[in-house]
Amino acid sequence: MGENSAYYNELQNRRRDNINGVKQLLPQYAHGFVDECLLRYQINTAYSYAHDIYFFFCFIKECNPLCKNLEIKEIPISVLEQLRAPDINEFQTYVAAGHKVTKAGIKQARDKAIARKMAAVRNFFKYLIKFEYLQNDPTLKAASKTKEKQRRSINRLDSDQVKQLMDTVSTVKSGSHHSQVMSELTAKRDLAIITLLLNTGMRVSECAGLDLDDVDFNTNTIKIVRKGGFEDELYISEIVRNTLRDYINNERDSLLEDEEQDALFISLKHSRLSVRSIQHMVGKYGKNMGLEKNLTPHKLRRTYGTALYNKTSDIYMVADVLGHKDVNTTVKHYAAVEEEHKRRAAGIDIYGMNEDE
Repeated sequence: MGENSAYYNELQNRRRDNINGVKQLLPQYAHGFVDECLLRYQINTAYSYAHDIYFFFCFIKECNPLCKNLEIKEIPISVLEQLRAPDINEFQTYVAAGHKVTKAGIKQARDKAIARKMAAVRNFFKYLIKFEYLQNDPTLKAASKTKEKQRRSINRLDSDQVKQLMDTVSTVKSGSHHSQVMSELTAKRDLAIITLLLNTGMRVSECAGLDLDDVDFNTNTIKIVRKGGFEDELYISEIVRNTLRDYINNERDSLLEDEEQDALFISLKHSRLSVRSIQHMVGKYGKNMGLEKNLTPHKLRRTYGTALYNKTSDIYMVADVLGHKDVNTTVKHYAAVEEEHKRRAAGIDIYGMNEDE
């Protein structure tokens, strides 16, 4: 586990190689920005920034007549010197064009895409000014989406939906005949994963990275590698232990091709179950239970966090269990629960003043 985790190190190295590959496609003056991202941020953030800056240069090449016949790495700094706020606004429109609003939820995805890419572009121009490649920052006067004043409610399942989900998974209710057959082959695995996510709140990447040896039934704990690469240990409840035992003892071996496979959760291809596969599996069961919105592992994480906070009112406990380094992150995500508590408190007749005499 931790720095010695072969799985985690492989992911890190793959991302780092990809970032360095993108770096070579960028102009020389952008290389230092990519290097700075690798030093300042976690690998996934650096990966996103590198790709978002490359996307920005793709926009410049496509929309600036002076750059159409140039390779991206050949685009001179003088082109960036000539950019103004309207050009940055045009870039935001360019991003939005890839997220046409045709159904509910797409507008939110579009706004998130614009915000994420603009975060990378703004940081890139700050870097260029800091190291005196440029004198002016065209992003400062560019349009910026106003932040929503009202906090969004927690996107989670309620207790009835949790019971419905568990029933759907337990009874292997699936859509088509083919899907039903495939689900039956991995029924115990799927139940173990969803039970684990709902009762620990671990991230999908943490779940995918689990090895068989990480589960200790003697101490009732499970070891995980948190976001950022540090090792943590979670206690697991009886229901989690029972579903994991059932899967390990009665189904895991049937999915194996190589007895030396370390991964806890195995795919039908006899390899470690990937993050994408877990996301697809969770979404499939959400669809089968009739949810209108896509069910994701992150919604199960929020479901657990919300339920734990409702039971304990201890935001620090929630932060510890979810692996948030900063409790303010927890407060931000679960502020809607706090507001719900306040509304409920206002309706409680604590002194019995409204009782009939």
